Amino acid sequence: MTTNTYVSMILGAWINGLFWAMMPITGWASYAPDPTGATCTINWRKNDTSFVSYTMTVIAINFIVPLTVMFYCYYHVTRSIKHHAASNCTAYLNRDWSDQVDVTKMSVIMILMFLVAWSPYSIVCLWASFGDPKKIPPSMAIIAPLFAKSSTFYNPCIYVAANKRFRRAMFAMFKCQTHQAMPVTSVLPMDVSQSPRASGRI
Repeated sequence: MTTNTYVSMILGAWINGLFWAMMPITGWASYAPDPTGATCTINWRKNDTSFVSYTMTVIAINFIVPLTVMFYCYYHVTRSIKHHAASNCTAYLNRDWSDQVDVTKMSVIMILMFLVAWSPYSIVCLWASFGDPKKIPPSMAIIAPLFAKSSTFYNPCIYVAANKRFRRAMFAMFKCQTHQAMPVTSVLPMDVSQSPRASGRI
């Protein structure tokens, strides 16, 4: 993946978020204070056709689709790992394979935390869409948005706890280290300069 790919993905995520945040302002559903009165949220107390259509679309595009893609990708990653482990084919393994396993474990944890963060809010929205919003317990109506808003906090913590490279890079940044020592095995003989000045001879 190139830098342009990463930039495009980040811009796509921001555009997607801005689009769905602007829709209630333009008339598709509406905003209202949450039960605590501290912030605004989707007005799930008014479960009219506009709210139901907005909620179903948001859940489908921003919850079910990402969850399906994540399960699909990491299911195939897990199958690939099991295939290499069963065949014991060392030709396909390299020194970074253990890092790939760590990344896969980290990704599974991220999927679980995605479910923990957004499932309560999705349940509240579905309850309000197809049930009686007045019967939603106040505690659940307060906790669900808090879980959803805390989702931005999970990923950095997971990266620091589960990804050794990310952790080393973060500590190096805090220590103002601009370069890290590279292992000797990563330097190929043809990459070493053979000039007299580089070899120490004048």
